[in-house]
Amino acid sequence: MSTQNPEVTQDEPVLVLDDKKYVISELSDEAKYFVACLNSLANKKQNLQMELDQVSVATEGFTARLKEAVEDSDDEDVSEVEAE
Repeated sequence: MSTQNPEVTQDEPVLVLDDKKYVISELSDEAKYFVACLNSLANKKQNLQMELDQVSVATEGFTARLKEAVEDSDDEDVSEVEAE
């Protein structure tokens, strides 16, 4: 009994622009360059969004710690005033 492996085919990358599909390998070199630039920009945008998310979460954390520090300071000030 012989086993034959099924042929594996991969679809070529396709660009969808204004609801039209273009096979990237069939585009001009200039168009391929623009596609690469847009892909690079999308990656940069994603990385910048991640950094912005990290800054937002860190800001929230420091704000929470600041509130605790100020409240602790207020509590100490009240204790000092009551002790006088």
